[in-house]
Amino acid sequence: MQKWFLSEYVEPIEGLHRLLEVDRVIVKQIKKNQGSKLHDAVVYEALLDTSELLLKFVEKSSFAQRFWCGSRRAFDMEVRNVNGKLVMHLQRPLKCSAVVCFCCPYEMKVEAPVGEPMGSIVQNYGRFDLDIKGPWFSYTCCFDLIFKIYAHGHNRSIGRIICRRDQENDSFRVDFPLDLDYRMKLLLICAAIFLNTK
Repeated sequence: MQKWFLSEYVEPIEGLHRLLEVDRVIVKQIKKNQGSKLHDAVVYEALLDTSELLLKFVEKSSFAQRFWCGSRRAFDMEVRNVNGKLVMHLQRPLKCSAVVCFCCPYEMKVEAPVGEPMGSIVQNYGRFDLDIKGPWFSYTCCFDLIFKIYAHGHNRSIGRIICRRDQENDSFRVDFPLDLDYRMKLLLICAAIFLNTK
């Protein structure tokens, strides 16, 4: 069995031992006001294949940021396990509009447990452990979007994130190697949310 990345073993965060046993997680966006034009904070649920809740992500941002800044808004996300305990924190800074895309890349910092940096998800710079490659044009209402996951510097895909968009809720299927370090699995789950908010 090949151990992927992060060679030092760290005991999983409380309530996340199940990640050691799975190679797939479903991430669903939960919209509070179906059909409403209100700009509500976003809520996501990470579910196991059995529909068992693993994590709940709740966005903390102002109405003004959601309304005026849209997908470029800054936000914090609290991540709680099935017992309601705060286990992770996500932070994304505000990104200004720029004619040149690479001068203001999107990024999201991940702390797990809260207060301890675990990693970050960035758009095209920095030190990489995994690469996610997908369609250049990422808005669609009719087709699934497929983002392939690669070990950095390798040509063979080790997993994928499949985005299904519909009028009700967006959902993502995140496939990864069973033996992938649980922290990398958590980062890939966060990457699915990052892809949806970018």
